[in-house]
Amino acid sequence: METLHRVVIEDARGLDELDDNSVELVVTSPPYPMIEMWDELFAARDPDVRAALDAGDGDAAFDLMHAHLDAVWDEVIRVLAPGAVACVNVGDATRSVADELQQYPNHARIVDALRPRGFPPL
Repeated sequence: METLHRVVIEDARGLDELDDNSVELVVTSPPYPMIEMWDELFAARDPDVRAALDAGDGDAAFDLMHAHLDAVWDEVIRVLAPGAVACVNVGDATRSVADELQQYPNHARIVDALRPRGFPPL
């Protein structure tokens, strides 16, 4: 049996070079919403993220950041073959916004995004 191994390192929001249903494994470590080091990346893509953070609305910022990751999940779903696996490395965030310490459950939000797209969590 012959196999083909190809590593593609790209922005997972646009994997145009890959055919539908052509990938057996995706490994990704997206920027973690509500981890301060990623604020500027999300804000550069969506000024509403910056506005939410500046207004002290952590919940809105969290939702807006994850809306950008939803585009990743749509593309991952498109390229994965039936029965293939997506490994997502992500951590939750604990952060103070507007002087309130809160946990932002990135893992739960990603599971909630992937499940309706046909991916059972493992």
